Amino acid sequence: MKAGKAFEQLVKTILLHIGFSEVQSDGLYIFDGAPGQMIQGLADAHNADVLLEPPVQTPFYTPTRILIECKDYYKRVGLDTIRSALGLREDINHFDIVDRAELENRRRNRRIGIAHEHPRFLYQVSVASMSGFTIPGQNFAATHRIPLIEFDKMPFWGNFRAVIGRSYCSSSANRQFHASENDNELYRIIEQIASRSAVAITSSGQMIFLYRISDTETEFDDLYSLHWNTPYGSWTMNSGGVDYRFQLPKHILKFWLENSATDLDRKINAITCKSRFLSNMVVYYSQHGYPRIKMVSIDRERLQKALQAL
Repeated sequence: MKAGKAFEQLVKTILLHIGFSEVQSDGLYIFDGAPGQMIQGLADAHNADVLLEPPVQTPFYTPTRILIECKDYYKRVGLDTIRSALGLREDINHFDIVDRAELENRRRNRRIGIAHEHPRFLYQVSVASMSGFTIPGQNFAATHRIPLIEFDKMPFWGNFRAVIGRSYCSSSANRQFHASENDNELYRIIEQIASRSAVAITSSGQMIFLYRISDTETEFDDLYSLHWNTPYGSWTMNSGGVDYRFQLPKHILKFWLENSATDLDRKINAITCKSRFLSNMVVYYSQHGYPRIKMVSIDRERLQKALQAL
């Protein structure tokens, strides 16, 4: 398995493990082609790297699906790729089947029913990268609400990268990595990562991947606390006595560090970030093989005590 497919498998398996479900091809809007699963767009059909439905839908809202573009580029993903993701989102969300007969019926004002009756979905497009994102790409994604996924600060990332290997093909336009031939070891690592993973959605809609440090499965508590060790490392969420590691979203990291000239500033502004950006989350996770969803909140009493102690 090449590294690109291995990366797709990692992202997909994590989300499937916590309750997302695969979108089945219907042979019309979504179909199976030579590159894999394809989804129709206004201009052309597009290859869908990872296409999933969330465990539950939002009430009083159009049903949603998520399409994740997985990039195994040697260099950081840049502005052009994120712009393409925005174009992809627009293209697939505005597609509909309108044939000549339907146009004739409209011209004659002969509405005899829905021409092509099928479920309608709103598609969100996300981009996952093995090598990170450029600053212009991050800014464009934040402006247009395109979720960016990367795992370079997560505890499992080193093991995963070691299994797929670091060699790349110099003749490839994107200088893509090639995975090792040990697919069994790869699947074992991916399943292990997925079994300890959860996804949290912040009140602003930011997706955060959580990775449980211990082997112990447990329910998330109503309250959680957040801690950081080094400015550019992963943060820790503690809930129910269990630690979960996660990467601070880039725009929060930027807000935190750009306003912190001293170590004391970093501590004070970290508390501000926790309160402003990470105070409430909806967590999707699995327990004993069953998907769970829980609304959790930061321990404000503990947060206040930490501020007073500075």
